[in-house]
Amino acid sequence: MSTKSLALCRTAPYGNALAREGIEAVLAAAAMEQDMDLLFLGDGVFQLLDQQSPADIGQKSLRRNLQALPMFGIEQFFVCEKSLAERNITLEQIQVAGAETKAVKDTGSLIAAYPTVLSF
Repeated sequence: MSTKSLALCRTAPYGNALAREGIEAVLAAAAMEQDMDLLFLGDGVFQLLDQQSPADIGQKSLRRNLQALPMFGIEQFFVCEKSLAERNITLEQIQVAGAETKAVKDTGSLIAAYPTVLSF
């Protein structure tokens, strides 16, 4: 019997390793057939923006990791609607091929529905 876990992606994609390590932890869990969902909130919504230039600051793009998620069975992401609005980001700007992005108004209720929550 499997229980679904939720990973909270709260940090900006670059500047430290937490965002990358979070996505890699989710990929590793999914590879071990753990059911995982992702919620991007706060500065974590910046992880979903395409057209970034991390090479300019000597870092690798997180985009390839995000694009691998559907191959591991993670075909939908939740995104905090308030976090998007606060950063003037639209749903159209954060699409990841092969995955559906769902805006969530009440993140507290979503988080409360999961028995296990990981925060990155």
